[in-house]
Amino acid sequence: MKKSRKWLIVLPVLVLYAPISLFAEQASKGLEATIETGGAGLAVSDDIRRVNEYSSIRTKPGVNPYGKVDLSVSGAGITLDGDSRFMDSRDQTHHAKVDVKRAFKSSFSYDVFQHWLDHDQINYLDAAIPKPPSAFTGTPTAIGANTAYLESSNTITPNFVPGFLITNTATGTRYVANSWAPTAGYTAQQIGRASVFGEDLTPNANFSVVRKEWKSHSDFTLPQLPNVTFHFTYRNEDRKGMEQSIGMSKCTSCHVTGGSKNINENTRDITTGVTGKFGLLTLNYSYMNRQFREHGADPTMTYDPALSPAANFPANYLTGAQAFDNRLLNDYRNGGLRYDVTPDSHKDSHVVKAKLDLPSNTTMVASYVNTTVDSTKSGDPGIFSLDRDKLKTSYDAYGGRITATPTKNLTITMRGKAEKLENDDVRVFFNTLPIVDVATYGTVPNQFTPTTDSLSPTRYSVITRDVATVGLDTVYRLAKRTTMRLGYEYKNEDRSDNYFGETRTHQVKASVSSRPTNTLSMRLGYNYKNIDNPFHTPDAALVPTTSVAAPFATTVGGGPTYGVSFYDQRTADLSNQPDSIHEGTITATWSPSARFSTTAYYRVKLEENDLNKSTWKQQTHSPGISLWYAPVDKMNITLAYNYMKQTSKTDFCQGWYDG
Repeated sequence: MKKSRKWLIVLPVLVLYAPISLFAEQASKGLEATIETGGAGLAVSDDIRRVNEYSSIRTKPGVNPYGKVDLSVSGAGITLDGDSRFMDSRDQTHHAKVDVKRAFKSSFSYDVFQHWLDHDQINYLDAAIPKPPSAFTGTPTAIGANTAYLESSNTITPNFVPGFLITNTATGTRYVANSWAPTAGYTAQQIGRASVFGEDLTPNANFSVVRKEWKSHSDFTLPQLPNVTFHFTYRNEDRKGMEQSIGMSKCTSCHVTGGSKNINENTRDITTGVTGKFGLLTLNYSYMNRQFREHGADPTMTYDPALSPAANFPANYLTGAQAFDNRLLNDYRNGGLRYDVTPDSHKDSHVVKAKLDLPSNTTMVASYVNTTVDSTKSGDPGIFSLDRDKLKTSYDAYGGRITATPTKNLTITMRGKAEKLENDDVRVFFNTLPIVDVATYGTVPNQFTPTTDSLSPTRYSVITRDVATVGLDTVYRLAKRTTMRLGYEYKNEDRSDNYFGETRTHQVKASVSSRPTNTLSMRLGYNYKNIDNPFHTPDAALVPTTSVAAPFATTVGGGPTYGVSFYDQRTADLSNQPDSIHEGTITATWSPSARFSTTAYYRVKLEENDLNKSTWKQQTHSPGISLWYAPVDKMNITLAYNYMKQTSKTDFCQGWYDG
């Protein structure tokens, strides 16, 4: 493999220089070259990730020289084109093309760029954590055994959330406090507790990934087979750097942490294929082999001590624990455990396409795709193991399209696609930590019973599904310079896992494009989607207080059967996926001259999902304008402004339901 890689990398150099030596003399009159050099500078006064996410001038603030070269050589039936751009070691592109009497065509490229990644400070999860006593203002008031403060002096805001809101039932006076013991004449509502909090473990880190890609593509046409062209593509991509890795400790407060993950990925693609033209019929076949490897070390996490879900979390799971219907696999005593693991994978893909050109501007296209991916998986010794070390995913797709033009003003396209995805189910073998038993343990329905229940569940794949898509698109010329487009698509996704069910989508599209004058063009578009059963999480929230047995009616979070009596009684579905979408766009472009044009646009998108217990809504408004001006032939100026306003609404939030 190493010899092959070296040869493939050296090959562009050989091809680049060999033609020059063969026809340099004949091509002396066909030589064109452009050399540009200068300086490039970048100054950033804020976050470089916001203004230079994909580096195009420099990868960091400063000044450096840069160079660009364009080269074109032709002669003796051979053409060679090349261009090179170098800004710095992490921002460069190099390309070359060679054409030998149109029987051999080859292109080569090498690109390097740096991608600055986001750094989540995780400081927005602290809204429900009660503030320390020093944060309260005013004179403390003794209420029974409690210490409280007047709410009028301690306004509750997203940045100030006390543990309890207390009301005097006789006078209506309200107080705030961080702890509360029931007292006659007062009612208390718990509004804050440290069940969700975030911690950035690398607050000063800058995350970025440098991407380097070698790519070559060649086409060969043999004189003996003039209608057949052979293709070969090689691609090698390396991604190196550091990205943020988010983790969380459970069975305690939801402690969300941000660490770092080393990225050292390599992707290698080899693609071969052939295209044949036989009269009205064109056939194409291609095969791709991909190898993906992650050489970077996996990040590790030491989890917080686990707590049993009993009232006020009085002890850890080994001493005085309350039983619940889940089992703990690990805690802090296991030390650093791997998480956020990127598996190695192997992919094979076959693609067959056929195109038939028929009379009356009618075209038929058919395709078949077969892809298999093997992904390496592994467990953690002593914690859990899997019944297989590879997960296989297969994909088969059959597609077809017919385009006809029955009249000069009307074009109709009918299309269809059938897809089948299959993914292995996996059996997981858990090695749980010991837990102290209690008298009621295992006697409630759905609760774990050590002697009868299995600790080796099967993870059923949510990927496995059958997808069918059909559509009809029309283009009709209403008048000179005015065109109307109409389209309809139906998509059915039938998942094998009945828990998530079947999703049916109806989509209607309509647009009108017009050019009323030589200088003005306009477009108006509308898109509507109706989605039956979008992907969501059933029974994810909302426990009716009338169905919660004591002591939950007065204290949420206590009792020996917390998991069964509380979590298993949730009734509300949650989703951030819409079941209806309305989207409209309007665009106008004015070009009074060849040196000036301006475009104004407005886009609105209304999304909604009527869930079984609530409604999720999201609205997006995005107007904008752009100006283009070319004062001279080789200079142009572009100015653009875009405004986006997006509002989302849901009936569930952290303040109501911690975590």
